[in-house]
Amino acid sequence: MPKLFGQIRADEVIASPEEARLFADLPLDPAALASAAKEGGVIEQAEKLLGHPVPGLPASLYMCFYRTGNRADYEGPYFRRRDSMLTLLMAELAEGKGRFTDALTDHVWAICEESTWVIPAHNAPCHGNPINCLPDSFDLGENDDMRHIDLFSAATGAAMTWVWLLGRDILDAVTPVIRRRIRSLIEKRIFHPYYEVFGENNWWMGEEGQRLNNWTPWIVSNVLTAVLILEEDKDRRTRALERSMTFLDRFTADYPADGGCDEGPGYWGVAGASYFDSLELIRDLTAGKVDMTGDPFVKRMCEYIADFRLDRGVWANFADASHRVSPDAALVARMARLTGSDKLAALAAECAQGAVFNRWVPSNTSYRSVRDLMEPYPVKKSGGRAADKGQIFYPDLGVMIAKESGMALAAKGGNNAESHNHNDVGSFILWAGGSPVFVDPGVGQYTRDTFSSKRYTLWTMRSTYHNLPAFRRAEADGQGEWIEQKPGGQYAARILSCENGILETDLKDAYPPEAGLKTYVRRVGLDAEGFFCEDRIEFDGEGEASFSLMSREEWDPTGASCAYRLGGSKTVIRTDPGLTITQEHVPLESKLSREWGTDSLVRARLTSEPFENKTFLLRVSTGKDRG
Repeated sequence: MPKLFGQIRADEVIASPEEARLFADLPLDPAALASAAKEGGVIEQAEKLLGHPVPGLPASLYMCFYRTGNRADYEGPYFRRRDSMLTLLMAELAEGKGRFTDALTDHVWAICEESTWVIPAHNAPCHGNPINCLPDSFDLGENDDMRHIDLFSAATGAAMTWVWLLGRDILDAVTPVIRRRIRSLIEKRIFHPYYEVFGENNWWMGEEGQRLNNWTPWIVSNVLTAVLILEEDKDRRTRALERSMTFLDRFTADYPADGGCDEGPGYWGVAGASYFDSLELIRDLTAGKVDMTGDPFVKRMCEYIADFRLDRGVWANFADASHRVSPDAALVARMARLTGSDKLAALAAECAQGAVFNRWVPSNTSYRSVRDLMEPYPVKKSGGRAADKGQIFYPDLGVMIAKESGMALAAKGGNNAESHNHNDVGSFILWAGGSPVFVDPGVGQYTRDTFSSKRYTLWTMRSTYHNLPAFRRAEADGQGEWIEQKPGGQYAARILSCENGILETDLKDAYPPEAGLKTYVRRVGLDAEGFFCEDRIEFDGEGEASFSLMSREEWDPTGASCAYRLGGSKTVIRTDPGLTITQEHVPLESKLSREWGTDSLVRARLTSEPFENKTFLLRVSTGKDRG
């Protein structure tokens, strides 16, 4: 868990504003930027925005999170404002006819008019207090929002910085007041708390030893974008660099040494990838004196996204993640070049094949996106494919990825105190022939409950909706409560071995004592016959096991004993004799329904009779049922 910046003194490496240059190895050419955006269809996107008002953000929407726990009603128009603003900016740069200027001005001014850029779900002083259900942003008091930077206030600051820089001629032709107001707001809402505020609601700074996550590099990368472009005072630039290096070292102190992202592949794009953005910005801010992009740890952190790919467009989605991830092809290509990674180069080529590049600038990672447009190292759109065979093991995460003969398996150990944790110690994900067999459902639309004491009442977080068993003692006489995993670092796996595409884990301690387990060892892997999962379970006395298996399709009996075909596919599942199978459809809310392309997932439950010591075997093969 390295701290890359160690004893580097910011005052010895900081470059003056004249020496430092945005994209130190590239010229920032607005004409080339506009051309790239035009090629990507930004004008057509911007035309769809003309004639429509700026999305409204009334006080009642801000209060909605406090009143109902709903996040989407406020965050939807909040993000549309910012993405639309940058789309209109790039379109006007590309066309230069003034068609988009008024709409751009309206969006910029509306964002300036917002009382706070901190979203309700992140505004801690508002939570649980009806008096403070609206933002306090007036007097720089202890709870004033001007002392608080969240993910999206930082992202807004960076997005507005690009408007200030690239929209200079466009906006100054309307009135210089617009850009002056942008600069003033970034000073109050971004620079002041970043330079001067310690702890308080800025937990992501790690001042009190908190475990850090994607918030830290994501915020740092967006703040440094504003610093590099707007901050002219060398002492303040030094202060920003000093604090940034400190925050980033605190972040990597908690990061697995193997480079794995325990937040999942979805958050890697704003965890490991935002850390990489921050390294590029520090290189720019120091005129190349500090360049950590070639460090071996950084290479491992970047390669995670290639290693956790299961199939084209499919990732192992442990934690709060979707199985569908779209890595930024240009970013991955840049990572490949700077770290010397062949597997990242192959992934970048695959991600670019047939892709329609978003040649405008997403507001939450705007430095990266503008850099992508300027990137002189184009990703080829043909040739290259990420690896579809082999095994890799992440010992600190406790995750194995194995691929063989068209099957792709992700199996984990880990613990139940991981970042964006699900109670899923010992679970696995299996795809065959590009189709899902056993899945991790992912995570639904975030609400107030998602990051609260009610988190583990949500079905997507529970072990009984992952590919895991629950247990109960036999004396319950078939009526007792099934014991599932609980949250907490003490509920953990012990890795026994990982070799030849087989992961063996001791899962006894992943369950609370009331499960009555004396021994529970799981072996899961790929062999010549396909996939297998072997569970060796011994109770202290007698007990029962009920194995949950999540799939997209129903299990249909083949006619052979204990054999089932998954939907209409060639995938055959063979279960252990003596297990009773039941199936239920688990309804999906709109976000998960879109991701899986169905209204429900299937939860199969394989339940045993009482036993004291038994080994259960589950097998999956593709092709003809051998009976």
